[in-house]
Amino acid sequence: MNYYEVLYILNPNSNKEQIAEVMSEVSGFVEEKKHGIVNHDFWGKKQLAYNVKKHKYGNFVLLNTEFNNADFVNEFKVFLNLNKEVMKYMIVKLDEKPSNEPSQEEGSKDEDKTQEEN
Repeated sequence: MNYYEVLYILNPNSNKEQIAEVMSEVSGFVEEKKHGIVNHDFWGKKQLAYNVKKHKYGNFVLLNTEFNNADFVNEFKVFLNLNKEVMKYMIVKLDEKPSNEPSQEEGSKDEDKTQEEN
């Protein structure tokens, strides 16, 4: 199995229904091709480092997947390029299977800050 992390940025003017629709389209495409989804999370609207298609903000979505073959990555890129709501994406190959749970690093950082304040 090949594990990938896909971060894609959706149009900031999309409402929650449109975002959910795009996420289900992406999930449906991956599952239709007999590949697996480990995790699919909406991160929220965040400011971009630079303007993308004249937008300063974007809706970030993180997708952790397992592809049966590496050839599917190119097909997936074409699918993302053809989706008009997707402004940018980045695909990174992972060495091991990602966890289903949210990262614990954020929680431990918050705990460290509260301990320092006391």
